[in-house]
Amino acid sequence: MKLSRYLLDSLDALGIGACEYDAQMRTLCWNRTFLQFFPEDDGEIYVGEPYADNLLRFYRHRLPPEDMPEIARHVAEGVARHENQTQPFEFIHNGRKLRAFSLPSPDGGRVRLWQRQEFESDADAAAEPALPVMDALRFIPDGATILDAKERVIAANNAFRRLYDLPSGTPVVGRTLDEIISWCWRGAPPAGAWRAAISNGLRYDGVPFEIELPGQRWLRLIARHSTGGLSFFTHADITLAKRQQIELLEAQEALRRANAALAELAETDGLTGLANRRRFVAGLAEEAARRQPLTLMMIDVDHFKTINDRFGHLVGDGCLKTIADVVAAQAAPASALVARIGGEEFGILLAGVQVGVADEMAAAIRRALALVPWRTLHADLTGVTVSIGICAAEGPVDDTGLYASADAALYAAKRNGRDRIERADPPPAIRRIAG
Repeated sequence: MKLSRYLLDSLDALGIGACEYDAQMRTLCWNRTFLQFFPEDDGEIYVGEPYADNLLRFYRHRLPPEDMPEIARHVAEGVARHENQTQPFEFIHNGRKLRAFSLPSPDGGRVRLWQRQEFESDADAAAEPALPVMDALRFIPDGATILDAKERVIAANNAFRRLYDLPSGTPVVGRTLDEIISWCWRGAPPAGAWRAAISNGLRYDGVPFEIELPGQRWLRLIARHSTGGLSFFTHADITLAKRQQIELLEAQEALRRANAALAELAETDGLTGLANRRRFVAGLAEEAARRQPLTLMMIDVDHFKTINDRFGHLVGDGCLKTIADVVAAQAAPASALVARIGGEEFGILLAGVQVGVADEMAAAIRRALALVPWRTLHADLTGVTVSIGICAAEGPVDDTGLYASADAALYAAKRNGRDRIERADPPPAIRRIAG
């Protein structure tokens, strides 16, 4: 979705700033009122600009020098607000009090709207009785604090003290929230993320943010501001919900790892650790569909039944594991997919390389097998050889036809005396499929 020029002009007439972002949080369009509210964007914002870059410019014009080292954290939290905002919040920018809205669009993007709010008059502010409000803090079930224009606590209720485990007599009035949380973490400093969270909370009305306390406890804070420079904070314990959230995320991650392990197990040969036939066939189909050179090599152990019958299945399994190690080692430089197709048969899939690489690899496999000390498996086992069939084509090709041609080359090597390499050209019908 992209806002029409008519809609943008209509929002201008209403004095509402608007800026639209796509599902990847890239800028799509904006109106004149947006540039009035955010003059730092005039001549700088552009179609396709990431929202994070827009925020970076916003905070460079907004943060005091002492907060600039935390600008990346401010940007990250702003991006999170953009993605998750469901309620409007208010803040002051360039002398204007603005209420910010964030509306999801059907295609996954967001439209942000800003509406100017009137400041309360000095008379209205003076009419608010300060002492009754402070007295009322004790009736609020959550923790509550009032901060002055210098961000120092001027009033707090007992629930606030309990939430922060502040012993009776611990001074609260005159201290900043940052100082109080630092005191809570004395001797065990955390990552320090609360400083940026509080800094943001002091700027935006109604935006919840979280603070971690020792003992794996979490509080959610929400700020409200008045024109007289006072800030009202509520502090709610969300430890149970947070722990449940963490446990859920941990369970989801454990499930993801378990599923990944099961998927890997389902595609791995238990004896050799190579890919199994299922994974090999799927990989062949995927690579055959691409426009690239593709070579398939089939390998079969010569006289393997005789080895099993003469020396036993344990020696036979040892032979297969040794051959698997040799084949995988020779194929590794080419990043090939190596699999045990079944029984004593192996396969190598080489994508994106010319057939000459496969020829050299096949010769290297035969040379390496000739150097294996086979007698370590059995004193009478003097050597093990393999027959190899190779077929190459230019993709996209028919994977079944390519497999059949490589298999035919393998059996030609068997017929022609074993311990040799044969290469087959793919039949003309499968050399290239329409792509």
